[in-house]
Amino acid sequence: MICDKLYECCLDEKHICAYKKKCVVYQDSRTNAACEEKGKRYNLVNDKRFTITLFHVDGGMIFGGPDVKKCDFLYIVDDLEKPTAIFVELKGKDIYQAIRQVKETIDRYGTTLQRRIYARIVCNAVPRLYNDPSISKLRKELMKRYNGNLNISEKNKDEKYSEL
Repeated sequence: MICDKLYECCLDEKHICAYKKKCVVYQDSRTNAACEEKGKRYNLVNDKRFTITLFHVDGGMIFGGPDVKKCDFLYIVDDLEKPTAIFVELKGKDIYQAIRQVKETIDRYGTTLQRRIYARIVCNAVPRLYNDPSISKLRKELMKRYNGNLNISEKNKDEKYSEL
């Protein structure tokens, strides 16, 4: 199943959804908005104290076979001046698979969200991919189309919201 109600969930905190309990990990203004999986962690430091909703994408918003590419988590930051979405993939080694998963999830939900979009990949090791065409293409698309960017880092990543 692929959820098509993300816009409604982001629009109104009180939106009642049959799958919301499975999709939403938390929705509050905690200082450290972290997600973890298989020894990897991404932590969004909420230094502006906005309400953040963390959606579990893989197994929550999208569940099904491995043929459906999806990232692990999605942060929605209720910043009225700069509405923001952060797609996160926590990956072992296959960076190209991670890029495909993030890209396909952004392709599925990006225009619906009407927000600036960032992509974060946290993996075991970051290979030297500075000139890789698939990474360059995603970086350019995020910048041009969604006013965001792509960041790839190792094992654990702490990032202040104010520095996005």
